[in-house]
Amino acid sequence: MKNLLNRPVFWAFSLLLLTTTAYTQQINLPRESPRAGVSYQIGLTDITITYSSPAVKGHEIWGGLVPYEQVWRAGANEATTIEFSTDVNMEGTNLPAGKYAFFLIPREGDQAWTAIFNKQADQWSAFSYDINHDAIRVEVKPTFNNGVQERLMYSIHDHDSDKGYIKFAWDDVRLYLRFKVDVLAAAMENILTAIEEAPEDKKWIMYAQGANFLLEVDQNIRQALQWADMSTSRRNSAWNWWIKAQLQAKSGDLTTAVNSAQKAIDLGEAAGTDGFYNRSKPDIIAKLESWKRELGIETPVPTPIPVVDDEH
Repeated sequence: MKNLLNRPVFWAFSLLLLTTTAYTQQINLPRESPRAGVSYQIGLTDITITYSSPAVKGHEIWGGLVPYEQVWRAGANEATTIEFSTDVNMEGTNLPAGKYAFFLIPREGDQAWTAIFNKQADQWSAFSYDINHDAIRVEVKPTFNNGVQERLMYSIHDHDSDKGYIKFAWDDVRLYLRFKVDVLAAAMENILTAIEEAPEDKKWIMYAQGANFLLEVDQNIRQALQWADMSTSRRNSAWNWWIKAQLQAKSGDLTTAVNSAQKAIDLGEAAGTDGFYNRSKPDIIAKLESWKRELGIETPVPTPIPVVDDEH
């Protein structure tokens, strides 16, 4: 053993081993293109974009630093990733829920760019990009801005609860990738799961919430009425009877709606401390009177209380 320790080869090998081990450690240093990200929820869909943000710094970007007609990582360092928690429709093409590496193929002039969602989310740059792993490709027309966006930036904007767009901005180029989500399908799945998993004494709440959601989005009123019936058959409250009344009115059955609204009022008045009823009472009474007028039902006029003259 002493002979081995005295040999120069042993020490050279040990030094090489230590040096190699040292070089495998990652040094945490500032990035020239810092990490960035944005998250947003549209409807029931969570969207998360993670990227590195390079700066223009006076460079010629398009056709220079970023060549035309080549797959580009749409950022710096690691490939940009975009993750969707539900299926989406991207520029008219269906894209399943998941996390994707996002690439762009820039083109000169006002030609459409190709936006690529690739199933291999964890990539460095576009060196290992494989077209065979593309989930979808869509074409997007760029717009050009007189102002310069110094650092590359992604943002997510919503037009409504079921659609929006991903905005890419760098230098003078802006890209808008429009997508649509199926809010109703996702919500229905959540409602059914909640009803199934709720304890028996809480199911009336889940049924009422499901009925109220369909009332608000004005969808599947027949299903909403069934859920409202399931709720009121389990528990009586001003809240679920008022939901039922509105659904009955929306389905054209004003007579039954009047009865259900009156039931909601009676329950609310009897409870006394019903927060929902106390907040909603003016609206419930106003709507009930409106329905009665449509049906030609006259509301009794209260008899005036006579004034007592204290002098006689």
